[in-house]
Amino acid sequence: MGTSSKTLKIRLASVEDGLDNTGFRKFSAYVKSIHSNTDIIYLPTGNRLSLIRILLDKGCGDYSSKDTYKIAQYLSKADLIGFSSMTPYASIVHEIIVYIRQLNPKAYIVWGGTHAIIFPEDAIKHADAVCTGEGEFAFEKFLELFKKEKDYTTAPSFWFRKDNNIIKNTNLPLMKSDTMNELPHLTYQDGELIYNKSKGIESIDSSDFIKFSGITYHTIWSIGCPLACTFCANTKFIEYDNNYRRLRYSSPQKMIDEVKRVKSKTPFISDIVFNDDSFLALRYEVLKEFCELWKKEVKIPFAVYGIIPNYVREDKIALLVDAGMNRIRMGIQSGSDNILEFYKRPTKLKRITEATKIFNKFKKYMVPPVYDMILDNPVETAEDTRASLDLIYNLPRPFTLNVFSLRVIPNTTLEKDMKEKGINIPKIEKDYLVGHHKTLGNILVFVLTVWKIPEWLYKILRNKVHPIQTKQPVYPILFAFFRIVYYVKRALGNIRFMNFSVLPGKIAFLSWKIGIISFWHRFILKKYSLPK
Repeated sequence: MGTSSKTLKIRLASVEDGLDNTGFRKFSAYVKSIHSNTDIIYLPTGNRLSLIRILLDKGCGDYSSKDTYKIAQYLSKADLIGFSSMTPYASIVHEIIVYIRQLNPKAYIVWGGTHAIIFPEDAIKHADAVCTGEGEFAFEKFLELFKKEKDYTTAPSFWFRKDNNIIKNTNLPLMKSDTMNELPHLTYQDGELIYNKSKGIESIDSSDFIKFSGITYHTIWSIGCPLACTFCANTKFIEYDNNYRRLRYSSPQKMIDEVKRVKSKTPFISDIVFNDDSFLALRYEVLKEFCELWKKEVKIPFAVYGIIPNYVREDKIALLVDAGMNRIRMGIQSGSDNILEFYKRPTKLKRITEATKIFNKFKKYMVPPVYDMILDNPVETAEDTRASLDLIYNLPRPFTLNVFSLRVIPNTTLEKDMKEKGINIPKIEKDYLVGHHKTLGNILVFVLTVWKIPEWLYKILRNKVHPIQTKQPVYPILFAFFRIVYYVKRALGNIRFMNFSVLPGKIAFLSWKIGIISFWHRFILKKYSLPK
C-alpha cells in the first residue's frame, strides 16, 4: 500500500448484542496504541436488558438492510476494516461486507474474534484475511508488512485469500501472563463510536453504557479453560494450541487498575462481572492478593461467572464473599452422568452437589446462584431427561437457572459427534434460548426453579416427561406463564441485594442516582467477614 501510519485509515467494528465484547475492547486498545489513526465503533444489534425482548423470548438482535448499508457507508471510507463477532452475528457481518465491496472495492477487510477463530472456513469466504488466534501481536506484524507493501500474507495467525487460493499460516504462541501486564487498558470511553438505529453513527457516551449494560461493567481477568467440553468453542482454541487449557492472567493490581479507570469515567458503575471461563481455578494465593486489593481500592460488589464445579472450594468462596462477591454463575449442563460424559465434561454429579452445598452456606450474603442447564438434547433417553429434573428438584434453595436449548457451534467436537450419529440440530445462530419446545419437561424446569412442588406430585409429573425427540403434547400457555413467574422471581432475588444486572439500565441508574443502592449496601445487607 505504501501508506504512512498517519494517512492509513483503520476502522474496527464489533458486531454483537450490547457493548460487552471484552476481547474486542482489548484488541482495539492495542491497535490504537500502535496506530493512532484508528476509529473504534460498536454495532449493538440488540439490548439484552430489554424487558420486551426478555418476555417475548427473543434471541439475538438484528439489523435491517437499511442499517447494514448505513454502517457500510461509514466503514467503507477506511483503507483497512476489521470486524469482530461471534457466530450468531456472522450473517450481519456478511451483509455489511457485501455493501462495503460495492462502495469501496479497494478496502481491505480483516475478520477476527470468536467466529473467525472457530469457523475461518466461513469468514474467509467474505473477508480478505481472517485472524485465527490471539490478535494483538499477529495484527501488529500484519500491519507492519501491509504498510511497507511487503508480503503480508506471510503474517502468522492469519488465513489469507489470494488469487482464488487460501493461505493458512500457523498461529503465534499464546501470550504469557507477564506480557498481559504490559498491554494497554481496554478501550472504554476513549473516543469510540456507536451505531444508533434511529440516529446513525455518533460518539459513545455514558448513556449508551447505561442503556446496554446498566450500572454493570463486564470484563475478563484470566484466559484459558482446563476443560474441553464438546459443545464449547474452546475446543477449537485448544485444537490450535493445547496450552489454552492453562490459565493466563495479568497481575491482580493490573486488574484492579482497570476497574478503577472505568469507575473514574463512569462513577455509576456499581457492579463488576468477571466472565472468565474458570475463575476459581486461579490459585488461592493469587485470589487472596486480588481480594485484599479489591477491599482496599475498589469496594464494590462483583460477580464471578464461568465457575467449574471441580474448582469450588469453601475457602476460596469465603475469601471472595468477604471481598464483595455477591453473585456466581456455574455450569451444570445436565443432571445425567451419561450426558455429562457425552459432553466430555469431567464433572460428576457428586461434585456438582458438593459445590451447590458450599454456595448455599453463603446464601445470606449472595444473590441466588445461577446454574447453566442445556435442554433439548436429542441424544438423551427418558432417564437422562428426568435425571436433570431430579437434580434441579434436589438443589439447595434458593437458586435460579440459565436455561439453554442445545445448539451447535461450527467446528466444535459436538458438531462432529452429531454428524457421526446422523443427528441434525440447529446451529447457534439467532436463538438458543429454550422456548421452542414447550413440553412438560421444559415447563417443569421453570416450575422447579421457583417452587419445590410436593414430592408426590413431582413423581407423577416426572413419569410423564419424555426426551425431546419423542412426539409429545406441548403447552404454550403454561410454558409462557411459568417462564414469566421464573423471570419475576429471578428479578426479585437480585433486587433484594440491590443488583440490577437483569433489569433495564435506566432503572438501575436511577436507583444509583437517588442513593438507594449505596444506602442498601451500607445499612441493610448483611456482610460476611472471614474468621480471624
